[in-house]
Amino acid sequence: MTINQVYFPNLRLEGELQYRAAAGNRVRWSPLHLPQSPLDRACGIHSLLIAIALITRAPRISLENVAEATRGQWRAFWGSARGQYFDGSSPRDLERCAEHVVGVTTKRLRIDSTVMLHAACLSAIEHGAVPLLDLHGPNIAHWAVALGVESSFGVPSAILCLDPSATAPRNSFANARLDLGAMHQPARGKPLNSYRDIEGRTKHARVRSVLIVEPAE
Repeated sequence: MTINQVYFPNLRLEGELQYRAAAGNRVRWSPLHLPQSPLDRACGIHSLLIAIALITRAPRISLENVAEATRGQWRAFWGSARGQYFDGSSPRDLERCAEHVVGVTTKRLRIDSTVMLHAACLSAIEHGAVPLLDLHGPNIAHWAVALGVESSFGVPSAILCLDPSATAPRNSFANARLDLGAMHQPARGKPLNSYRDIEGRTKHARVRSVLIVEPAE
């Protein structure tokens, strides 16, 4: 094959993208995409919750009602997250939020090249972890979930993302992609990748770091 795509396991397409959620002894397929409001800057929080759902199989209702939690880990999570909801999240902010959730841990990787980015995301996905991309550019400061990686003729070509700010994917595992091919050179600074979502919006950005959300040992 000339194009190869590798995705996070245990996902299903039934029109919408679904993950396996557990509630007690019951397991059910639930929608994975967790859309943010156009008024907030909570892409990091939404991306982290998607990663937590994949790692812990948390029920969908826990994610949707996190702001209403009155006790337990979700109350503690929201206590850390709510201050970021309209201000945006740094990698350290998301690490602090994740510390409240049983069954997950995080590690942060600084990214120096597209080859390193592709390798880091592929390794995480193959080991059952979820990479979160810290995207920055002239017109973007954003978080997205890396659900898959793509190579073309054996060369890294894209990171395939679930973006909380874009429409939910239909019959697809991704609603955005970060192209790793031709780079855009701004007047100042480092070269940038093209980041395009399902609405056709394109921004130029680079990934400064990857936050890996993985099962706690």
